[in-house]
Amino acid sequence: MMHFVMIFLDGFGLGGDRDNPIMAAHTPYIDELLGGHYLWGQERRIESEQLILIPLDASLDVTGIPQSATGQTTLWTGVNGAKALGFHLNAYPNEKLAEIIKEKSIFKQLADQGKKVTFANTFTSHYDEMIASGKRRHTASTLSALAGGVPLRRIEDLLQGKGVYQDMTNEILRELEQEADIPLITSYEAGKNLGRLALDYDFTLYEFFQTDVRGHKQDWEKAVALIEQIDGFIGGFMSVVRHEDVTWLLTSDHGNIEDFRVKGHTQNPVPALGWSSKPLEWPQWERLEDVTPGIVRMILGTREL
Repeated sequence: MMHFVMIFLDGFGLGGDRDNPIMAAHTPYIDELLGGHYLWGQERRIESEQLILIPLDASLDVTGIPQSATGQTTLWTGVNGAKALGFHLNAYPNEKLAEIIKEKSIFKQLADQGKKVTFANTFTSHYDEMIASGKRRHTASTLSALAGGVPLRRIEDLLQGKGVYQDMTNEILRELEQEADIPLITSYEAGKNLGRLALDYDFTLYEFFQTDVRGHKQDWEKAVALIEQIDGFIGGFMSVVRHEDVTWLLTSDHGNIEDFRVKGHTQNPVPALGWSSKPLEWPQWERLEDVTPGIVRMILGTREL
């Protein structure tokens, strides 16, 4: 049985070799996979039966700068959210996007076919209170999981190694919760936790949005350190799944952190970095709206739906 994992990095594009923290970072685990320091370059293509790195068009064929709500809705439904609205929408899905997610979420599509699906991210009671009070809204990822009937993971799950916080290391969580018993862990250990968790499910999503945060803040040293943190996460994850029946895809909704010449989102393509423990025929991914249909076909073992 294939276990499919999506590692989503918000605001992570394929940029050039200048003003690019991804290019500057030391990433031995990712470099080992790619056979070199290659997670940059707008036309980069590496394709084999077990590994791909291809650029995905994140423009959604709509004029303007790609944004999170429409990009993520598209990524997790296969429906072009920007075309549905006629414009790119930032931050949180509006009512129309929420309806698309409710009907077409990748979690729902797979759950309806009897597949076990989960969202690896951990949520807190503070988050619940913010939602209940209207001070915060669910992102596209959370709406997608809820549409598939997925229960949100809690601190108890995290403490048992059965969840990952959005910052990987729990540093932000410890500050938020003021709880000394929440351990500070390495990103390598967080990656191992994701790997072990994924072996119990057909489809697992983990969302990391600090890349977009760092891209907006434009602190070069912190951005480079963050890319190196992600590399450690991939290293830990691979240490668990390398010899299991696992396929994974690392991708994004739009560019940002890869180009410090631009303060904000970019129009760069985003990576589809995929790896599988077994040789397989990868989908012909070219744009964000191709991703969910391709994953669903892979998991269900079908050519077309």
